[in-house]
Amino acid sequence: MTLAPLSRRVLAGLIDGVALVLLSVLAFLVPMKLLGVVLPMWGVLAVMLGWSVVPLAFLQQTAGMRLMGLELAREDGHPVDLANVTFRELLGRGLFPAAYLLTLLFGVLAQVFGVMAFVVPTGLGLVMTFACLMAFVGALAGGLLGLTRADGRGLADLMTKSFVVVAPARKPPDDADDLAEQKAHRRTVVNRIVVFELVLALGVVATPWLLTRRGGESSAHRTERIKRQGLEKKFAASPADESLARELMESLERDGQADEAKRVLERYQRAAQAREGEREKLLRENFAKSPDERTAGLLIELLDDQGRLDEAITVYRAWLGSTPTPSRRAGFGHWLGVRGRENQAVAELQQALGEDPLVPMGHTMLGIVLLRLERFDEARTELFYALELDPEDEDARDSWDEALATTGPLSKAQEQALRLTVKRWSVDAGSR
Repeated sequence: MTLAPLSRRVLAGLIDGVALVLLSVLAFLVPMKLLGVVLPMWGVLAVMLGWSVVPLAFLQQTAGMRLMGLELAREDGHPVDLANVTFRELLGRGLFPAAYLLTLLFGVLAQVFGVMAFVVPTGLGLVMTFACLMAFVGALAGGLLGLTRADGRGLADLMTKSFVVVAPARKPPDDADDLAEQKAHRRTVVNRIVVFELVLALGVVATPWLLTRRGGESSAHRTERIKRQGLEKKFAASPADESLARELMESLERDGQADEAKRVLERYQRAAQAREGEREKLLRENFAKSPDERTAGLLIELLDDQGRLDEAITVYRAWLGSTPTPSRRAGFGHWLGVRGRENQAVAELQQALGEDPLVPMGHTMLGIVLLRLERFDEARTELFYALELDPEDEDARDSWDEALATTGPLSKAQEQALRLTVKRWSVDAGSR
């Protein structure tokens, strides 16, 4: 036998490692997508058994070793028995602890992204995680031992009395009949392994399916349940999140759990109220210290959204102060009009225009509010002013047409008088 060079062993290990990770991901995702449930540890172990243990025990090679022209053998060149191969791969080379840690990683990531609920007993999980970490670190250290030995054998090879050698480990028979018989036997073994691998792959999917059939739960319900479990965990951490609450309620209602959906809504409302209460308290404190426009706007918006319009008006007036500018007073009047306080809006807009009849959009806003109050003649006058000041004002134009449909047009004398008023405002820079 010729001991394998370290570089070829490393390359073979890299090829097998990449293949194991990819196949483990498939063993995790395929059952989850098809059935909505997966037994991750079983799937990852099945991959490692099918890719490493069985081929090494019966063919002396994994796919990576075959590509690199390597074999696993005893000192006499014969195959290592199944028990020793299993021990070498799963414990000596750390595939079992790697399977557990990989399963844990997949489960945590899937739960973080809300695609599944991952369940493991907390106490046992911590013990297993620690033990597997130690075992995996030990396996890595045992593998590094090969770097210090002339034969390149790590701890796993020493414990199982195995050698990684250049293929073939044994010289082929000189006799043609014996060689043909050896090849025929190898083909038979390969065929049996292929069948075994197919059965193993089927088992990765079939086992979760059989378990779910026993429970009588359909795949659609199971998928919905797993998704809902993820939502419930996120909602528990953030009960004031409206989108999460809505999505969870919809899931519960689809499952016929109307009462539970109602409880989710109530919990969301309580959390949202508590959050808004804290926010209102902070805004009021900041407003009392420094009544700037941004803080006032946020506090007014919060109160308005909660239907507390009188309180919002009080805050708005406090921000305006005792002598607001005509523009700010007109803006307040417009805000009142939009919220159905037309009479208050008219008073504020008229006062603003009394101070400055050239306030932008002031006559338009006053005309619209007056029209809503069915004070059509006054509305027509204000809208005429608005169009004289800005003929391109579409809001004023639409409301003007609506007013004329009720009152009819102004007389020539009325129009002339109103135009003179607008001209005087312009000459006097807005003075009444």
